[in-house]
Amino acid sequence: MTDGHGTKQDGKAQRDRASRDGESSPVPACRHWHVIRDDDLVDLLSAHADLRSLCSILEHCADCLPVRPSARDADWICARLALMTERCDDGLEPTLDTLFRRTPSQPLIGVLLDHVATHRATDAVYAQDLIVALDPRSIEADRFAPDMLGYMLRCFFDGCRRATDFTELAILTLGHARLTRAARMRLIDSLARRTSP
Repeated sequence: MTDGHGTKQDGKAQRDRASRDGESSPVPACRHWHVIRDDDLVDLLSAHADLRSLCSILEHCADCLPVRPSARDADWICARLALMTERCDDGLEPTLDTLFRRTPSQPLIGVLLDHVATHRATDAVYAQDLIVALDPRSIEADRFAPDMLGYMLRCFFDGCRRATDFTELAILTLGHARLTRAARMRLIDSLARRTSP
């Protein structure tokens, strides 16, 4: 039954529900954007899984020093590192910019997005340096002593692991009120696999 006030009452109820929803979100403005589903995160988390796999391989390389990777293994590693840098240069690496909008009223969004971008740029620089150090055809490879190469490897895989973890935690924070249950569980599972022994 409506008495002419139904629309106003319904609107008030919707505003009250939105207000309650916003109280539980660290970034209330995010509720005005689309819901983040698990399929929105597939490309990002797939790239993270690939990167974490590469980090494990590079950690093994560091552990095996002073024995360097074989020429075949080094070629494969350099190709993977080059692909990573190309994604960064071409903007093909999945970013939070497709999920979140920077707004002056929500400075946390801009801070976290800038932090992710800085991590990604730093990792790309480390990757380019590693290509020079590992490429068996590089005339400069011999100047990288085992202790220097080990340091470079660890800078790269430690940095990449921190960056992927930070990115996923940023999505959990910024998308708190927008993530579906499946999307939230996918992020949590990804982080849990990272911390598993």
